[in-house]
Amino acid sequence: MRTDDDRLYYETPEWTPYDPDTLEHAEVPQHAADALGGRGLPHNAYEIFIRDSVRELNGADLPDCGPAAFLANYTDEDNSYWVSLTDGLVWMRWGKADEPADDTEQMNTTVQGLQGVLAAWCDLKATGLDENAEEEYEHAVNVAVVAAVSSDPAAFTDDDGWRPNFFPELEFTLPRMLAGDTQLYQLVHQDETGHWVLNHPGFEDDGEE
Repeated sequence: MRTDDDRLYYETPEWTPYDPDTLEHAEVPQHAADALGGRGLPHNAYEIFIRDSVRELNGADLPDCGPAAFLANYTDEDNSYWVSLTDGLVWMRWGKADEPADDTEQMNTTVQGLQGVLAAWCDLKATGLDENAEEEYEHAVNVAVVAAVSSDPAAFTDDDGWRPNFFPELEFTLPRMLAGDTQLYQLVHQDETGHWVLNHPGFEDDGEE
């Protein structure tokens, strides 16, 4: 098993708010502006959310979304996150910045939901664990999936959506395969006390000698 000294530690990303004057000028919906101007968003959420101070809150009209303001890049400059100026939904714009959009897709129902999903991802990466840590990594992935789903449950209702298909990729790196065809995010729900839990079905090799 990997020891603490063997873990792959990453630099923790810094979370900073967006400029309040620019938020007001861009006419970002109030609930989204409150989130962006409060905790804000990370500067580099381990490569899946990369802020660009030059483009932040620049406006554009996106297919299906309508008027929106730029939030950050996804991994590279080919795809990017935007907040709708109509309702505060968070969208992904697929395509290079200097070319027409290839496509768009709704990512999160609120900026707060985006914050929760990114925080779950950052917390997982900050553990420094990978599949070599076996049970520790399995637990960390479970915690991350529960945190992500509970932060924006509606973003995980469409099995063909981007959010539901991003987190199952983590399962492919688990030391053991889940029993059955159900994905981890599909096992997350609120119990009778209102807490978000994951009813794990076990692994395919459970019970084998």
